Amino acid sequence: MLNSFFDKYIFTNTLKYTHNNFYLVDIPFAMVPIDVLLELCVLEDTQQRKKIYSSIKSSTKSKLLPRMSGFTHEREKEILLLKTFLSASGWGSIDIIDMHFDSKRAIVVVENSPFANQLRGKSKFPVDVFMRGILAGAFSVFFKEDVDCVEAECFASGGERCKFIVKPIAEFDLTSNLVKDQLFLGGL
Repeated sequence: MLNSFFDKYIFTNTLKYTHNNFYLVDIPFAMVPIDVLLELCVLEDTQQRKKIYSSIKSSTKSKLLPRMSGFTHEREKEILLLKTFLSASGWGSIDIIDMHFDSKRAIVVVENSPFANQLRGKSKFPVDVFMRGILAGAFSVFFKEDVDCVEAECFASGGERCKFIVKPIAEFDLTSNLVKDQLFLGGL
């Protein structure tokens, strides 16, 4: 027994380990030690972190979400599937505490982020560039409009948890250093 999410796919024979690769239905995924990714989370170069974020956002929108839409064609079920998949895969306990389709906004909280846990007290800035990119890409698909994501609170840099704000870029306070350090303002 792995966990209840993956057990369901093991039982239905849709979680496979073939040719040394994992597949959930037809989506390839890997189990990766957090230590090999930590240095990317704390890069001092904000432009590099922004590039990582943009790449993850783009690949989530263009590759991951189209593959996941084959599971269900209902937006709310796709959101639940992604949230459950990420939580079951070790990304922490993910909770969408506020979401509005009409205004294209969401607030997502992550407890026990493996990145923030490992970096607790070692960073002066929010570290979870991977989750930010995934959330921005996913909600851009769910909302059918481009949105961005800022980590407004980070456990690694002293917050109680990791809290992500998702909304159109024009709705962020573009003079805030927190926003300027996490998003490309005015395009790439």
